[in-house]
Amino acid sequence: MTRLSLVILALLIGLAATATGQEASQLILTDTKTSSQPDGFGGERPVVSGEVFNHGAEAYRHISITVEAYSADETLIGEGFGFLVDACGTALLNHVLLPGAVQAFSAPYELFEDDAVASVVVNVDGQPEAPIWTASVDAPAVRLIERGEIAMLKWLDEQTLIYGIGCDGAVFTELDWRRYDIADHAVSPIKHPDADKVTEEMIERTGAAMVTQSGEQNADLFYGSRLTFPPGARRVVYQNDLHTIFSAEPDGSFKRLIHDKLHQHSLRGFTWARQPGVFLAYYFGSRGEPVHYFTANVEGQVLMGRLEELAPSLTAPGPTADGLAAVVGWRRGNVSGYFIDYAFGGDELLFEAELPGNNYPAPIVAGDIIYVIRSLEGSPTLQCFNRRTRELHTVTPLPLQLSPAARAWSWLSPNGTRLAVALNGTEGGLWWLDLAGGCR
Repeated sequence: MTRLSLVILALLIGLAATATGQEASQLILTDTKTSSQPDGFGGERPVVSGEVFNHGAEAYRHISITVEAYSADETLIGEGFGFLVDACGTALLNHVLLPGAVQAFSAPYELFEDDAVASVVVNVDGQPEAPIWTASVDAPAVRLIERGEIAMLKWLDEQTLIYGIGCDGAVFTELDWRRYDIADHAVSPIKHPDADKVTEEMIERTGAAMVTQSGEQNADLFYGSRLTFPPGARRVVYQNDLHTIFSAEPDGSFKRLIHDKLHQHSLRGFTWARQPGVFLAYYFGSRGEPVHYFTANVEGQVLMGRLEELAPSLTAPGPTADGLAAVVGWRRGNVSGYFIDYAFGGDELLFEAELPGNNYPAPIVAGDIIYVIRSLEGSPTLQCFNRRTRELHTVTPLPLQLSPAARAWSWLSPNGTRLAVALNGTEGGLWWLDLAGGCR
């Protein structure tokens, strides 16, 4: 669930959703609803949201949505327009909607009369074109769980995982959560097991919604806190309005400062190490920028050194189990590849490689085995490196359409026998594959 719909408006008498023009007659609006969103000036404005379904055989580009609001005497009293959007509400201005595809839309509108709104008419239009289908990746070992913008995942055991669909960067309580059982391939909607712990009192105790300078509470700050209940550990981790990282007890009490002076960096997430309570926090602004990071534990200890002391990585870094080292992507002179950077000084080249962007999953360190996902011959591919034998093996290509605007993540199951891979964006989804055969 995104934060696009904040306050439900008074029930409208009518809400009509249609497609305009003969050419756009195969675009169908579904699940339309009215709500309100911040207008940027401290107030709110009405918005219509829903989905556009391409029911035809052609693709559509430059899709636009128009909104007209009418009073009871059918006088036009408001209008607006909108676009297709991703899970974060970002406009997809040049997105191509393929036949059979569905994409969310958002259309804010303004009321220029004081009359009560009796009906709202929503129209959709688009430019048809011949569809260009992306070639599918031959990856029979990789099984699709679900299509959608996957933002978080947690393995419960080797047979069961839960995952959240929604905006990358949203706090976990704002996502739509599902449970997947490998044994019967069943997917079911769930409430996150830690959701009930997040109360107003808990948020106030943590300070995750507090303006540090004034001490006032601002609910919007909580939604940017990235508050997380770590797997296998008790204390919760989050950032405040100054991007300072804290941990706290599940009820928000007994806060501990972990890392401060991070206000100029953009937190993109936490990567949890194999040892409970150990994590790597990583920061970057946009695709192509270096990734700054630090490792720590929920007890409040910074493990490798402060962020400003560590050389940034060109890829998303992956922590070792104890957080005292991390696998990073560096270029040194003519050498480009994956290195392991140690807390107590020194580093080691693991293997040379063309490095992926910072939107690819971080390496996963599982003992002597390191899993990496990078582009080989234009396709995202899973490889594994054995530190003991110094051998690099290609496991399988992955069916990820990793556009520059998308991000991907991967999570290893508790016993290391399965890997889940997720992607957000318009081509997003969740897949898993069996690693029982080991690194070969």
